[in-house]
Amino acid sequence: MRLAWSTYRLLAPALGALAPHARMFASPQERPLWGERMGHVSWPGGCHAWVHAASLGEAVAVPPLVAALDAAQPGARIYLTSTTRTGRARLNALERPHSLAPIDAPQAARRFFRGIQPERVFLLETELWPHWLLRARTEQVPVAIVSARLSERSVRRYRSLGSELRGLVAGLDAVLCQGQADQQRWLALGARPERTRVVGNLKSDGLPEPASDRGAARAAMGLDPRRPLLVLGCVRPGEARLLARAWRQLPQALRTSWQVVAVPRHPRATAELRSEAASAGVVSSDGMLEGWRWDDRTGVLVDWYRAADVAFVGGSLAPYGGHNPLEPAACGAAVVMGRHHASQRDAVESLERLQAIWIVEDIAALVGAWNALLGASAVRTTRAEAALAVARGQRGSAKRAVTQLAEWGLWPVR
Repeated sequence: MRLAWSTYRLLAPALGALAPHARMFASPQERPLWGERMGHVSWPGGCHAWVHAASLGEAVAVPPLVAALDAAQPGARIYLTSTTRTGRARLNALERPHSLAPIDAPQAARRFFRGIQPERVFLLETELWPHWLLRARTEQVPVAIVSARLSERSVRRYRSLGSELRGLVAGLDAVLCQGQADQQRWLALGARPERTRVVGNLKSDGLPEPASDRGAARAAMGLDPRRPLLVLGCVRPGEARLLARAWRQLPQALRTSWQVVAVPRHPRATAELRSEAASAGVVSSDGMLEGWRWDDRTGVLVDWYRAADVAFVGGSLAPYGGHNPLEPAACGAAVVMGRHHASQRDAVESLERLQAIWIVEDIAALVGAWNALLGASAVRTTRAEAALAVARGQRGSAKRAVTQLAEWGLWPVR
């Protein structure tokens, strides 16, 4: 037995015993929800399926999955969870029973399973919590990973838990992957080949539609409706300085004709990112032509993408793995992204096949891409139309996933 696994199995029960008493140390926003994290939830009569999405990003994929499950089993009792409060707030809009997910401790997992009595567990993307899986095995509840993805880094981390974790993965009843690379990683981690398939990314089913009037969309966000907009989405620490340096190398006439909005990936990084941009010569005064507007509110990025003519997708100039380029593509923006996009490889490849994304290796390449896209409306329009076509062709993952679940007898619940 691996030391990492033994340590985890010893520490998790201790965490489960101590966690209820830690409520007093939680933030005021967290304290009212602490019981949910301890597994103190219930749904009389139980549910047909527990669907879990880790955070706000994964919660975007829940509506299409729930709709497809409903279509196959009308009136299905589905319980939703998220690990984060922002994800929980997104799930609240679906008007289904929901809560924060239990912590991965045996006590919390046991309470949660007894409270909602799920007949199926559907976990989105990469949610391998050992005590959830152990409890599901004890209760003989089938578990499927839907829209499954797995990075090389995650494979290495999970492998450190040894054969015990591999056994839990082998016990999964379905692993429905986003792409071929994800499938190969899940197989390497121990997933059974006969229960592993590629169905696509559920988030593609939840992609937005473009604005009917981009100028009106800009006006609704408080911008000049007549001037084109460049959106810097999901900007991460270390990237604002590079983006600002590239921006400052564009001709001044081009810069002054465009509006720029930067949306940090995490609000807590806003001050650091503003400082980076300022150090590279870009002011943050929203009222100045040369200034960038910053918006660190949660849930506004899609609104900005719908107003954008060109979008840069962050987490890709620095080695973060990249964020979803299909979101701005679906909004009808021309898309630019850095070379660090390993976690979005399938989406990037699908866009590259139609020359619908501009991948830049460095600042010089970024300057070249922006010069071409911001300076020539014909180039911008061609790229944007190709990106929109790719995004629309990605939809249908939820239906494919539920069809596969049905083929394996996992849905509907009989």
